[in-house]
Amino acid sequence: MTQTPAFARAAEIEASLERLAERGDPVEAIYERLFQRHPQMKPYFWRDTNGAVKGEMLSRTFEAIFDFVGERRYADHMIRTEMITHEGYDVPREVFATFFEIVRDTARDLLAADWTDAFEAAWTELLAEIDRYVQSTARVEAGDNAYFVRQREAFEREGVAES
Repeated sequence: MTQTPAFARAAEIEASLERLAERGDPVEAIYERLFQRHPQMKPYFWRDTNGAVKGEMLSRTFEAIFDFVGERRYADHMIRTEMITHEGYDVPREVFATFFEIVRDTARDLLAADWTDAFEAAWTELLAEIDRYVQSTARVEAGDNAYFVRQREAFEREGVAES
């Protein structure tokens, strides 16, 4: 027995991501946009020398989106949990919350003329619904994580942040 999707416009979100996948691997384009919008985030990827961390994060993001618009077995909880986990990495919640928007904006650019009004409307609704989860999640005010502060500072000193 199939369950009705939790999100009324699930088909449009799924179709937009399927078309995006047909265009090739979007990892570089998505992270380029992330770093353009939030350049302070680039040093957080100091350990990702081969792109595996970025690829894994994007893969989990896509899985969460598909579940969030589908059966919603875990994605709503995962978004909240990952937001709090990322706060432990000193990633501001406001930056974490923009990643879904960055995925949408990159998909829109890469699909160009294949991006439809239906995709735009569905993503607008999806981002608003995700934002409600973000806004309703309690904040964890733990302060800066000293380990990650040292790693980011070393990364920036080595000049890798400019590359």
